[in-house]
Amino acid sequence: MWIDRIKMLTKNKKTLIISVILIAVALNAITFCCAYPETFKPESPTLARDFSAYYIGEWRLFNNPTEIYAGSPQPGDYQILPKPQTFKYTPSFLILFAPFLALSYQDALIVFDMVQLALIPVLAFFVYKIVKDKNLAIGAAAAIIILIEPLPTPPIDQAALNLLHYRFFSLNPQSFSPSYYVGYVLANAHILQVILLVGALYFGFAKKPWLSALLFAFGSFDPRASLLALPLLLWYNRQKILQFITGTVTFLLATNLPFFFYYNIGFTFLQTEMNGSIISQMYPYDWIPLYAVVTLTIIEIINTSTRNTKKPFRFPLTRKTKRLETTQK
Repeated sequence: MWIDRIKMLTKNKKTLIISVILIAVALNAITFCCAYPETFKPESPTLARDFSAYYIGEWRLFNNPTEIYAGSPQPGDYQILPKPQTFKYTPSFLILFAPFLALSYQDALIVFDMVQLALIPVLAFFVYKIVKDKNLAIGAAAAIIILIEPLPTPPIDQAALNLLHYRFFSLNPQSFSPSYYVGYVLANAHILQVILLVGALYFGFAKKPWLSALLFAFGSFDPRASLLALPLLLWYNRQKILQFITGTVTFLLATNLPFFFYYNIGFTFLQTEMNGSIISQMYPYDWIPLYAVVTLTIIEIINTSTRNTKKPFRFPLTRKTKRLETTQK
């Protein structure tokens, strides 16, 4: 009887978490639908969207590799109006982005955004696998934070379509998902980064250190969130820590070291970072991977501390029960 009740409660809990995740994925898709029309409009009179930095960086890799990290337009550049933004990520990001150069700038922007949207269910799967056995309220909260990102972020002046307007009340994507909305509008890669980093955490959690290391290496193109995720990654991979460390070092070297021998791209990246040229202020989309990593870290701390707190009470009871059973025999 008790076993049946426990199975029923467990099944109901997982069903509730899945329901919350599906709602969060649907809201994320609605956010994308509201952002999509904005991607065809001019971003500002002086700068193109964030995506322009990736496109011009990739274009220069094949056409003007010494100027990948140049902050100003270069002679013979691919024309992106009014002005492309500066590429700031690690050289390894150029490997991920290479296929998009086969398309024109606007087409590549749309496809990139759609790829990020298409990977949201994959992110949802990772989240579900990590939180499904945790406390229901904590797991549901984690799913909402990671998949919708409703937490406060620095304000940004970005137009948004109203989903609902009644008298003094209005609802638009920036009301419940400001980071994802701005990320989709600007086709920013931090949506991709949260998928890679949470995927790395999931594979560490699932005891697959090489896959964890691979996704971590590719998800480290902006080191701020990846460094924050490193302690939890080491914790999840603790049983196979040497494999994870070996894999991480191997993949980071394989995806970045060749660029040090190709027109000194790697050295240029380090030089611009040392000079402070790459450091920039925090924007709403920057918080997507940061909030995700912090949320999963807090959940793991709570889960571990709760489990450790229960042990002193369980073990004496177990030993006493076993002594009674032995005496009865």
